[in-house]
Amino acid sequence: MRTLPAIACFAAVLGSHAFAAPRFRIEPDDKGVWSYIAPSGERFVSLAVNNVSPEPFQPRPGTDYYDAARRQFNGDVGAWGASVAKLLTDHGFNTLGCWSSLKVPTDAKAPLYRTHILYIAAHEPDRPLLALAPDFEKTVLENTRKAMEGVTDRANTIGVFLDNEAAWFGKSGWDKIPTYTLLDVALERDTAGVAKKAAVEFLRERHKTTDAISTAYAKPLKSWDALDAAYLRGVSEPAALDDRTAFTAMVAKKFFERATPVVRKELPDMLILGVRFAGDAPDSVIEACGKATDVMSVNFYEHKPRANVAQLAKFWMLTKRPIMITEWSFRAKENQSGNPNTRGAGPVLATQADRAAAYSGMVEDAMSWPMVVGMHWFEFSDQSPQGRFDGEDSNYGIVDIHNKPYPELLGAMKATNTKMPSLRASITKTAPTKIPDPEKVAFSPGQYPNRRSSIDLLAKPIREPETWSAPDAGAGFSRQGDGIVMGYDAGTMWGVGINFFGPADTKLAKGPAEATDLDGYSTAVIELTAPKDVMINFTVVEAGANFPGQPSYDVGTPADGEAFNSKAFFGTGQRETVRIDLGELHKQTGYGNQAGNNRVDTNAVRHLGLQVQGTPRKGEVLIHALRLEK
Repeated sequence: MRTLPAIACFAAVLGSHAFAAPRFRIEPDDKGVWSYIAPSGERFVSLAVNNVSPEPFQPRPGTDYYDAARRQFNGDVGAWGASVAKLLTDHGFNTLGCWSSLKVPTDAKAPLYRTHILYIAAHEPDRPLLALAPDFEKTVLENTRKAMEGVTDRANTIGVFLDNEAAWFGKSGWDKIPTYTLLDVALERDTAGVAKKAAVEFLRERHKTTDAISTAYAKPLKSWDALDAAYLRGVSEPAALDDRTAFTAMVAKKFFERATPVVRKELPDMLILGVRFAGDAPDSVIEACGKATDVMSVNFYEHKPRANVAQLAKFWMLTKRPIMITEWSFRAKENQSGNPNTRGAGPVLATQADRAAAYSGMVEDAMSWPMVVGMHWFEFSDQSPQGRFDGEDSNYGIVDIHNKPYPELLGAMKATNTKMPSLRASITKTAPTKIPDPEKVAFSPGQYPNRRSSIDLLAKPIREPETWSAPDAGAGFSRQGDGIVMGYDAGTMWGVGINFFGPADTKLAKGPAEATDLDGYSTAVIELTAPKDVMINFTVVEAGANFPGQPSYDVGTPADGEAFNSKAFFGTGQRETVRIDLGELHKQTGYGNQAGNNRVDTNAVRHLGLQVQGTPRKGEVLIHALRLEK
């Protein structure tokens, strides 16, 4: 397969803009295997370490942290940089990832390529909405020039990232909350003085009159001046969800179509390496990015040392652009810095040998895909065991806070990185041809003719219900007759929940005290009264479940510690009956064993529950009945 050089692919997008071609190119070979091409003509993939810096960003007073230039090199940052460059190149790395120091040399003695991050819209959480501002191009230019100040060896720079993990879903870069999107944020936060106005104009154009939007949203709107976040957050009608999706698409289109010509004109010799998505983004955002940038960059923290093939396929099929995994890592309990690993992304393994094996497994698997062109490990040194600027305290480093290497990890890195040319030459996989459907969860209830036809989860449980909440939320409950009343403040993060346990006569003989055998039942029936438009999920959590990345989920039960959610449903303000088919559940990604059998094992259940998010932020949910039926 032959394609034009990358810059030519964007002629249609950039219109009359004409820029010089970047020094580096990104192209597939005749077998469809993508690579970077250096000015010398050499084909390569980018193997990098992020945050190669002599000290951390804004270290907290009174904490221990990596400060090698001062402590090990008597303040000689140049000597530190030369030492680091040798360490990296000796172990097969060819690129400096995000946030790396310009003091690390990239000359012939240390043949390293650079990448830089521009933060074209700065750092505010709602920065995608800056694309709606009339002076957005000026903002992009100012931030690009600021980011590139002091970069003198531009000839060795592959390209630039526009951003990192922006909140394209609205709440964040990863929280997919249907009623907390960029449209909701625009009405809530008036970015640059124009976001709310743009959002109102967008909805006026789609609905024309307040009567029309009142009908579409099934909620009266007295005037366009009354259209605000509080009004929208309480609406989950299909028309409102469609408007949210369309608004995100419009913002993304403006963001990339307005920003990339500015960057290409200012940095004509550099590739644009995407925006380092936080694992995922709305489809329209991915498509807009793919039309305007040379590479798709994605940060993936996987729980097993293998690529997230479904997500890689999604990014490839929506853009047909090559992909770099620009942030990934594995931590270990056993480490030289004393890192407790209480905060940070990704699993916590047991030993450094486990980290070494995970590096090799992940790189070899991901780089066996022809459209993957780079892997950037996070990060060079361990974080402070007392917490970095935001509290993360993890063993991510290839060296510890005392600048001592992790020999097992580095040995695996060298062995894996140096065989990359032969690995790429022997690729047999082809790029995906479709976006795979989400992996379906298996569910097959056992046949128990003698078990009763239904189980009441509110009567005679092995223990009383329990509530939980996000840090900015809260919940409590009381019994009211045969039912439960949960009062809540859902906050703005992941809300609150209440967990229910099986009847005492279903308790397992072995396993945790709360584990019950609820096999044989296929449907959950919930009779409840919930505030109109509040979002609710039904959850099933197996015995042994814990946060991802645990060494084991084996607690002596037939289950393997997975957790599952239903599709969200919304309160109506009236008493209603909701039926949940357990065969339609999907696996939770933020809780439970991610390496489990992907099957709902109801023969060993810890709890079943309800999660409440969105608006009205405060209220009560009356659970009149909760049962399982055959």
